Amino acid sequence: MTAVSHLVKIPLLLSAAYFAAVCGKPPHGVPQEHEEEKFAGHESKQFREIFRWLPPLLIMPSMWLTFLCETVAILSHYSVGSLAHLPGVTIRPSPVTAQAGMLEVHLTTAFVVGWILLAAGSNLRLICYRHLGRHFTFELALRKDHKLITTGPYTVVRHPAYTGSVMALSGIALIQLAPGSFWAEGLQLWSTLGGMAVAFAWLAILLIMPLGIIARTSAEDDVLRDTFQEQWAEWARKTPYKLVPGLF
Repeated sequence: MTAVSHLVKIPLLLSAAYFAAVCGKPPHGVPQEHEEEKFAGHESKQFREIFRWLPPLLIMPSMWLTFLCETVAILSHYSVGSLAHLPGVTIRPSPVTAQAGMLEVHLTTAFVVGWILLAAGSNLRLICYRHLGRHFTFELALRKDHKLITTGPYTVVRHPAYTGSVMALSGIALIQLAPGSFWAEGLQLWSTLGGMAVAFAWLAILLIMPLGIIARTSAEDDVLRDTFQEQWAEWARKTPYKLVPGLF
């Protein structure tokens, strides 16, 4: 495999870390307590705290760590001489990295699919941020003079930002855990019992968010239906699906 085909993964990893940061950073501050009152009882305190803290404290740092580790692993394959003649050059792994099992850290189809999912999900969330404006918070809340937004991506499904989150989380799972990644190859995630335990534990953490998202769609629909009544009913008739057109 050529040097270029390995090195092209580095800017993709950097952009993936940026996309994860976009998904995990709230576009607006935490709403006031009275703005969350109508959602009382619709979401457990545990899920509320998970949505607030899991992205910035765990998911985003894990992506930056993935970028750093994979970049070091890829660059460690090359000598100064090989880097000076990149076109068509094959890998020259050092004895140290070869023994460490880093040789297979490279660009794969699974990584590309994961990157596309993460990029698409991140950009979908950005579009939703712009359409909802000040109404968009990571917490369930109705802001002062709240309006029901039914334009843009909200004409396709009722909760497109959550669709973006699920896409992004799926992309992160592929980027970090699929064969060819630093974690899969360097730590032998899928070839040892200990590695598989770590992999499934991380998958379980990533799965918490989609499960909470499904619960949140019902909570948001209930409160918005009670608040906007006929306006919401008309929107629901035109936009019957929550997350995926034709499916859910």
